[in-house]
Amino acid sequence: MNFLVLIVSYLLGSINFAYITARIKGIDISSEGSGNPGTSNVLRTLGKGSAAIVLFGDLLKGAIPIIFFYQDQYFLVYGLAAVVGHIYPAFYKFKGGKGVATYLGVYVATVFMNPYNSDLFNIEIFQILNIPVLALFYFVVFKTTRVSAIASLATVLITVSLLIYTNNEISNVVVLVVIFVLILIKHSENIKRLREGKENKF
Repeated sequence: MNFLVLIVSYLLGSINFAYITARIKGIDISSEGSGNPGTSNVLRTLGKGSAAIVLFGDLLKGAIPIIFFYQDQYFLVYGLAAVVGHIYPAFYKFKGGKGVATYLGVYVATVFMNPYNSDLFNIEIFQILNIPVLALFYFVVFKTTRVSAIASLATVLITVSLLIYTNNEISNVVVLVVIFVLILIKHSENIKRLREGKENKF
């Protein structure tokens, strides 16, 4: 394992575009809305344009370690490091977002780079429809429930399951399960509010 790449991936993940975008507009995102420095809270407080910038930035920082190091057998560990960086950023007193968009960047890059030479990922129609179908799934769940947390967790669960299905080596499974558990833990308050019927809806 290349520990320099591991550290760089973590530091890359620690760049929080929600904090940066909000700060440019003179707002502390951690004291607005839900207080979470992520796309959903930026959408609530700053609007669609700012949310799109944050989403793209968070996706990109998850994708970069995979794109550049997919030939390294530990490429998913570097993706995990980026997710950990987003959730526990060194630059923001370890108070970050929930990791969903950064993980999805890892997922999308893994599908396109196809380091495992998966037959499924080699299918051209899958490559073409992967992102649109994923976005549609998120949108339908989100519109149905009006709860970002439900749509996010459902999307993460499906994509993690898909990556495990394409390569179920124990190391791959462990990394993906760790990512899912971290994201689940970060949504623990959302889950609690959902059970109590108090979760914020759009």
